[in-house]
Amino acid sequence: MGATLLPGADPTAIPGPVWLFQVLLVFTFFLHMLFLNLTLGGTLLAAFSQLAAGGREEDCRTTLARRLMGINAYGISLTITTGIAPLLFVQLLYQRFFYSATILIGSAWFMLVALLLVGYYAAYAYKFRGAPARGAGGTGWLTLSALMFLLVAMVQVAVNLIHSQPAQWAGIADRPWSVLADPAYFPRLLHYVLAGIGLSALLASWWAVRQAAAGKEVQANTEIAKLAWKWVLWTTMLQIVDGFLLLLVLPKPVLLGLMRGGAATLVPLTLSVLLGLGLFMMLARVSDPVQKRGTVTGTLAAMVITVAVMAVTRHQLRDIYLEPSRLPIGPAVASQWGNFLLFALLLVAGLATVAFMVRRVLDDRASGDDAA
Repeated sequence: MGATLLPGADPTAIPGPVWLFQVLLVFTFFLHMLFLNLTLGGTLLAAFSQLAAGGREEDCRTTLARRLMGINAYGISLTITTGIAPLLFVQLLYQRFFYSATILIGSAWFMLVALLLVGYYAAYAYKFRGAPARGAGGTGWLTLSALMFLLVAMVQVAVNLIHSQPAQWAGIADRPWSVLADPAYFPRLLHYVLAGIGLSALLASWWAVRQAAAGKEVQANTEIAKLAWKWVLWTTMLQIVDGFLLLLVLPKPVLLGLMRGGAATLVPLTLSVLLGLGLFMMLARVSDPVQKRGTVTGTLAAMVITVAVMAVTRHQLRDIYLEPSRLPIGPAVASQWGNFLLFALLLVAGLATVAFMVRRVLDDRASGDDAA
């Protein structure tokens, strides 16, 4: 029945070969996921830490929350900005599926803008009326921001599941919220949440180790590094369990397609599993991150690589889901290499600018009122 809701293909030719846009989609989505993890996981971890500290200024958990939201002062805007390119590539390659999915849960999709605005505003309200500016307080604003970004993630997971399963559209058209009953919905959402908290905690631990090594507030940074490291350890363990659960709840044809895809699908999947287990072993061997500075840096690099590999597997899963609904003939192609060259140059320039900004923030941090 869902096939009757599937619109026809757009006759307009795409401006380049399909494989090129698939590569760009995975690459730009990987960049987006790095900042998305900081926004979603960092805000959730900051809210948990702030609530656990009870707003006490001297508590290291308050300091952890303040630092995480200091990162998000840049991270939220970069999450939104880096999300534009993968969204455009998804619309180009999967427009029949993606647009239909957003229409099926149109009210929730339109709410994304409001949720982002409220979450962004609440983050800045915490920044200027809470712990970063006043030493304590702002728990309500921080909790509101975390809730808004969690709701955004829930909508995005719903759209991803809906657009990859046209056979379910008839039922979703009658009961849009039935997508929450999909066996893969909550394991997939939890996978994003755990990944976000883990990466944010690891970045916070890495920064605290770096500060302690430089002789700055050694005791406080040692406590923060240990606290954040425990968050990384437990979320990584839970993510491994959730990852296997996510595989088990996949529809049988999708799981078989993943297993029978040869090296193209099995290599990234196997790497994801091995990297996850390797990360957990590295984390479990460290009790004092300050004494293992090289291991902390290596673990951060390994986690970034894991995110990249999982972005590949996620893209492959979508293609396997959509295989029964594909047209026998691919889209027409009218390459526009001049426009692609311009895009590539702007992308490189944009990444270089972001790298420069990050380095300036790390090397020349603001203090006093400017830090708020």
